[in-house]
This record gives sequence, structure tokens and C-alpha cells, in this order.
Amino acid sequence: MEDLYIYTGSFVVIGASIGGPAVGSLIAGDRSIPILLMAIGGAGILATAGYDLLRTDPEEFTASAIVLLVLAGSACLSFLGTILSAMGSF
Repeated sequence: MEDLYIYTGSFVVIGASIGGPAVGSLIAGDRSIPILLMAIGGAGILATAGYDLLRTDPEEFTASAIVLLVLAGSACLSFLGTILSAMGSF
């Protein structure tokens, strides 16, 4: 698998984990500055990952294995935290 897809996919998961619940809270009517900033930050991460995916040549992209491992691990932890937070609200 190309390193670029692991790199940008991890950022997509992190952006969705941060921005998704915040957007859900905004839609539900819970408006506060931290929730607004999380929604903006998550959307920014998603937009940046999409831009990198479209503009970067997968053959020319290089990242060390440690960076990819840490980023993929961070994405897994962010996703797990979002799932556990959603389960705790039931």
C-alpha cells in the first residue's frame, strides 16, 4: 500500500473523529466556543488531507515508517475514543 494513502487516511480518521461529534452537537443545538473550534478544526484536517491526496504524487511521497506507525496509532486511538464517548452517552 502506498505511504500517501496511509498518511492521508489517518488524517481523515482523526479529522472525522474530532469534527464529527462536534458537528453533531452543533446540529443538536449545543453551541459553545470549544465545540465550534472542534468542528472547524476537524473540517480543516479533512480539507487538508483531501488536498494532499489530490495534489501529491503517490510515487514521490516519502514518510518514515515511524511517522506512519505513530500517525496510524493516533488515528486508531482517536477513533476508539470517539466510539467510547458515543457509547457512554447511551
